[in-house]
Amino acid sequence: MEENTKNEGGTKQIAGAIVIAGLVIAGAILLKGSSAPAVAVNASISKMIGLNVKSFNTCLASGKFKDKIEADIDDGVKAGVSGTPSSFILKDGKVVSFIGGDEKTYTTIPGAQPYDIIMKNMERILKNEVASIETKLKPVSPDDHILGDANAKIIIVEYSDLECPFCKVFHNTMHQVVEKSNGDVAWVYRHYPIPQLHKKAFREALATECAWEQKGNDGFWKYMDKLFEITTSNDGLDEARL
Repeated sequence: MEENTKNEGGTKQIAGAIVIAGLVIAGAILLKGSSAPAVAVNASISKMIGLNVKSFNTCLASGKFKDKIEADIDDGVKAGVSGTPSSFILKDGKVVSFIGGDEKTYTTIPGAQPYDIIMKNMERILKNEVASIETKLKPVSPDDHILGDANAKIIIVEYSDLECPFCKVFHNTMHQVVEKSNGDVAWVYRHYPIPQLHKKAFREALATECAWEQKGNDGFWKYMDKLFEITTSNDGLDEARL
């Protein structure tokens, strides 16, 4: 009798274990079926932001946006750009001067200026306390990559290199400026890769334009944000990640 009781108890334990295992497996199957496919941590940026990777790679290999990037560089040189990041501030379509933390006046925002200094200048500009200056900066047009309201009171036009460490820092600063400006500031990005310093930067610039080709302005900014997020700068990004 005692042996039968033990057998019955063992049978119940086995049956219970089978039921629990079945529930766990079923739950795993349901969970797997209901979730989106995971993207590998080291996946390419094109895949991470949902581009058609084959079309993207074809675009990148073709170099079809080479002329556009070179045009940005030429325009930057004419405007007086000599390093990156280099940014011009426009109010009502006219370039205005920038006052640094040293209280000196500059034609551009020199380098990766901190958020508080940028915002202090925005306040001065909105109060018309800063004079306009003459430059050969190419006017902003619908062809530009712009983040924010194209009709914003202030537009900051940045010339940047995607492997420049200071540009990486300033990229995050500019996101803060646009987000916290209550719509008063918009941001235009123009390419200025410096091959003498960063051999990979030009191809990365091409990659952002291939993202634009597929997903427009939104795709351009998403691609660039992700690139700046993962590169260690100074040619630190593995080209396989493009």
